[in-house]
Amino acid sequence: MKFKSFSAHILALLGLSEWSKVEDKNSITAEEVAKLKNYGFTEKFLTDFKASLENDFQDEAEDGNQGEETEEPRTTAFLRGLLGDTAARLTQAQEQLEALQTQQRDENRNNTALIAKKDAEITKLSGIIAQLSAAAEDDPGKGKQHNAQADGKGKFNLQDEKQLGGLQGEMFSLDRPYNLRAKAALMEAAGFEMIALPKASSIDYSRLKEDLGAFYRIPWQQRLQSFLMELPSIESIFPLESGYQDLATLVNIWLGEFSQAGNEESDFDKVTKGSYEFDDETLRMFNVMFAHRFKNLKALEKTWIGTLNKEGSNPIKWSFIEYILAETAKKLHNEREQRRINGIRKDPNLNEPGKALAAADGLYEFLNKKVNGHTDINNGKLVYQIKPFELGEITEANIGEKVYKGTSMIPAVLRDSGNLALYMPSHFIVLYHKYNELHYGQNQDYKANIMYVKEYPAVKIIPVPNADNHHRIFWTFEGNIKTYEDKPGEMTAFNLEQEDWSLKVWSNWRESIWAIAVGFKYTKKEDMDYTRQMIFCNEYDRPASYFVDADKDKNPSAKLHTSIVTVANTAEFTITDIEDAPVGAVISLKCGSVDKGVKIEKSGNFELISDAWQPGKGDVIKLMKRADGKFIEIGRESGSSDALQFAPDETTPSLLDGEVFVTGVNTKATAITNFTDAEAGIVYTIYGNGSENASTIASGGNFVLTEAITLSEGKFIKLAKAADGKFYEVARG
Repeated sequence: MKFKSFSAHILALLGLSEWSKVEDKNSITAEEVAKLKNYGFTEKFLTDFKASLENDFQDEAEDGNQGEETEEPRTTAFLRGLLGDTAARLTQAQEQLEALQTQQRDENRNNTALIAKKDAEITKLSGIIAQLSAAAEDDPGKGKQHNAQADGKGKFNLQDEKQLGGLQGEMFSLDRPYNLRAKAALMEAAGFEMIALPKASSIDYSRLKEDLGAFYRIPWQQRLQSFLMELPSIESIFPLESGYQDLATLVNIWLGEFSQAGNEESDFDKVTKGSYEFDDETLRMFNVMFAHRFKNLKALEKTWIGTLNKEGSNPIKWSFIEYILAETAKKLHNEREQRRINGIRKDPNLNEPGKALAAADGLYEFLNKKVNGHTDINNGKLVYQIKPFELGEITEANIGEKVYKGTSMIPAVLRDSGNLALYMPSHFIVLYHKYNELHYGQNQDYKANIMYVKEYPAVKIIPVPNADNHHRIFWTFEGNIKTYEDKPGEMTAFNLEQEDWSLKVWSNWRESIWAIAVGFKYTKKEDMDYTRQMIFCNEYDRPASYFVDADKDKNPSAKLHTSIVTVANTAEFTITDIEDAPVGAVISLKCGSVDKGVKIEKSGNFELISDAWQPGKGDVIKLMKRADGKFIEIGRESGSSDALQFAPDETTPSLLDGEVFVTGVNTKATAITNFTDAEAGIVYTIYGNGSENASTIASGGNFVLTEAITLSEGKFIKLAKAADGKFYEVARG
């Protein structure tokens, strides 16, 4: 008998696809021999089989018989092995079957009803599928979907008795009182008479929480999320990453110089060179929340009904709950996009609502801290990570020069890598294109609206949206700065709680914008150079000429910017401090309204100023905070300080060569009856001066005013000359 004829079967028993190798020969291992013995193969058979296998079965006789066997025939041994294997498999299968039968008997009592119900559902669905499969396909042709359908199918069906407009879903069920009232309003608008329905009451909205559950049980939340993502988002330029907690570590490494000239004759340890310095960025995640109470759900319901009743081709109709959440989510999304760019975190005061921009640090505040210094959370030291370029003010006239100069100052190994990008506020993009057109537009090879640095094509230009009040431009690698969140969708995972006529809605989430690699953390500014940083920028952010609004009825805060304009208050407000003012920085405080405006007394933190400040509109006082918390006065400016002055006692002054003027110091009562040299369409501003013999303008003749005005100090009027030659009032203050 040939052993070769058994080889395929034995391989199958061992679960092998090829033989084991022993000294580059096919063989069977001791473990495999033991396994075959368990199947019933004899020692003699296995020894002979192994020897023949290792000789590739070349010593076998053609008839396959090598004489009498002293033990059982080989065929008997092989069959016994197969039988043993089969018997073992049968025993295992019988044990598994008994276990399954026992489990089935235990579960049948509980599952019989469920199985029967599922069988009925399957039968029903199978019938529906059969009907749909047998139906002819409708191919009405392009544009047919816009034609009116005589049978009304697919339309908003007001005749439906169970669902609002025939729309499917729990939230459109007519057992909701607000859905019933919506149907009544829509039927009435369509010319149908409806029976009177109960008006909105405190119990009408008890189903809202249940509806919220339905809102999340069906894929509507996905539709809401995708709708929101259609709005502009900075995630397209600063990718979003999820799953981050506060104080997460973003590790990077700084490498020293390694290569040198060949010097193999030297002692190895004396010529070793290079260094590794591990550094990290500690990610700060900011807790943000939304909390609102809808106090007038009845008014909100009317607005919702109005959206249902609009004409249009959009077949999607919103439920009341989705209307509430979608409108809220849109606003939250827009606030977050603004905050990601302009936000400056300010810890909230207990029981006081905070501003959206104060909930978290945005991109520009992140850069400001890396430039101006911040406290390292790991060691408590003040550190600096970005050394800015001294480029000066960026204007329409010089932006091309500034972009070139800044890009050229970046180390060439980074600048020429092909991965570096220049990020600039979107309003600078227009200025850059205009600059290039003005200077290079006549060149034959000129290309308009390029989105790379003209002199360095490898450096891409990327506009930063929502940054109109910033002048900071910065260079870094694409993908270095990212937006972060804890859990996806947290912001719109709303919680609802109904209380009488009101509805509380809230959500909590974490957000941040951060860079993986910024720069080495220096404790001394003078030690900084540009070789150990991955973000480069110019030296200033917001220009001093840009003013941020102060809060009403509160001391102004320099947290957002050092130039602040006051607003109208509920009553005249006395400023006693400028909160968050950095020591040594000049604070410009501008009066934005004299209607219940502000004043500063010469006392307390302002006892060192020259005199009390009782400003007129547009007046500015510049202050600097000392280490002891007191403010010193740097200077004052009048709102009309840059204005051209009329001659004293002038009744028909000239408006040539200017748009802002101030009346003269009159020696007698002076009534202005006309202006000369004025151009039609230009708005002129006339400031008052003094209190005695102040110039007056009557409403009549050449002037069309709301009423006569006396231009004493602190007063002004804006006038525009029309084509009829008369001056019309635009504003006054």
